[in-house]
Amino acid sequence: MIKNTTTVFTVLLLAGSVSAQVKDTAHHAAGGNDTVKATTLQPAQGAEINYNTGIADFGKGDFKTAITDFDQAITLKPDFEQAYLNRGNAKFKLKDYSGALSDYNKATALNPNDDKAWYGAGMTQNIAGTKELAMDAFSKAILANNKNAESYFYRGEIKFQLKDYAGASDDFTNAINNKQDYADAYNDRGSCKTELKDYKGAIEDYTHSITINKSAFTYNNIGSVQRKSGNNDDAIASYSVAIALKPDYFEAYNNRGTAKFNKGDYDGAIKDFSKAIELNNAYSFAYNNRASAEYKLNKYQDAKNDCDKAITLNPNYGYAYLNRGIAEEMLRLSTEACSDWRKAASLGVASASDYTQDCQ
Repeated sequence: MIKNTTTVFTVLLLAGSVSAQVKDTAHHAAGGNDTVKATTLQPAQGAEINYNTGIADFGKGDFKTAITDFDQAITLKPDFEQAYLNRGNAKFKLKDYSGALSDYNKATALNPNDDKAWYGAGMTQNIAGTKELAMDAFSKAILANNKNAESYFYRGEIKFQLKDYAGASDDFTNAINNKQDYADAYNDRGSCKTELKDYKGAIEDYTHSITINKSAFTYNNIGSVQRKSGNNDDAIASYSVAIALKPDYFEAYNNRGTAKFNKGDYDGAIKDFSKAIELNNAYSFAYNNRASAEYKLNKYQDAKNDCDKAITLNPNYGYAYLNRGIAEEMLRLSTEACSDWRKAASLGVASASDYTQDCQ
């Protein structure tokens, strides 16, 4: 499983401060007065002072004031590329994504080689869901600066979402080459290898990731590879570490329950699925999985009830219809069972057709 990226789009690259070039005015005053009055500053110099104040306010987390500072800098110097870039960064922090994108676009119009502005544009477009535009922006950032590890990483994230696992893996590799301690890039390259069924390589990448950052998500990913490889005991151990690091990690409880189910520990599986539901009562997968374990213990009515809940939460959950039909068959509800199996088949569950053969 690739790490959820909705919470990680916070990396912003500020441009460095600009030193205002204040002229020595001693020769203008007979008394040797070195003080520079604001009225004697050139517009560009005043813009640089406002800009530097904006950088300081940004650093304090006062993004609204920083925007005002950058506004003043741009008023005095309309072609101030770095001011547009960092005003965009401040707007991004305030979740004004359309405003941020406008500023990033202005910065790249002024300097097509501004990799930081292209990167910011990619981030905002990714959040907006315009994946192709985001990928194009990250590509332009990389073209401007092929050492920009973050642009490789987030372009890789988009490729992963588009199921281009080989392409995503290449981008994560480039991210790692430019940032040796990039734990997320190792994790997500491991997820690419998992999808490509290179389980040994996936484990190596996940293991490298946790040597940099001991992450619950990565331990969960290791567990899933171990489970796919049939190593359910090792998977249970890895999921347990993930849960110890993140006690509210409902997906890890669900996954550990699946590993226990695979071992035939149906009571243990039910406990884990129930914990996942306790932590997230809208998690349809855990209801369906608990139904499967209940069926194994001949708890057919409980299994049907859990499938009911899974279907209520997700009306297009084909496997929940399949499993409900199986429970209904055991409860001698033949008409209902056939209806559910047909529904499962219509939702793309291939095995459901085997069950409908005896239906009238």
